[in-house]
Amino acid sequence: MPPVQQLPLGHLAAAEFRRRQVRAIEVVRNGGMMRGAAEQLLAPWAAVAILCGAEVTELMQAVEARRVGEGPRISLGEARWLAADDICPRPVWVPVIAAARDAALARFAADPSDTNTAAAVAIQRICIALQHDVNGCHIPHYRAPQPGDGTAAQQVAA
Repeated sequence: MPPVQQLPLGHLAAAEFRRRQVRAIEVVRNGGMMRGAAEQLLAPWAAVAILCGAEVTELMQAVEARRVGEGPRISLGEARWLAADDICPRPVWVPVIAAARDAALARFAADPSDTNTAAAVAIQRICIALQHDVNGCHIPHYRAPQPGDGTAAQQVAA
């Protein structure tokens, strides 16, 4: 497998969505959360995956439904944008992905293992790709923990 820096953005976003989906299924199966709550927590990652061009079958159904809906057929890019917004509006998923990026970078700072490096690079690439928004709902830049904010280990636990 090529290094994470060389993987297509859609692949990274699909992997992040699938990883979180597997975890959500496990938590629901073990009785830790109701299915609806798990789906709600997964929605931001579904929207991000769609916007990054991930080819996830169940997500592509929402894109195709938007593409062939009422009126003239629209482009795949516009259908992705509309489907992602239907699933989870940008003002909802932006703080979720920013917090996940910050946590991944804190884990990397505490332990720069290959796994933590790959996770931090992947989510940072996704954030950079989706950072700017024409409506002003931008993904904030990473803010490294400042002295007095707690240790890196405390940041990871949060």
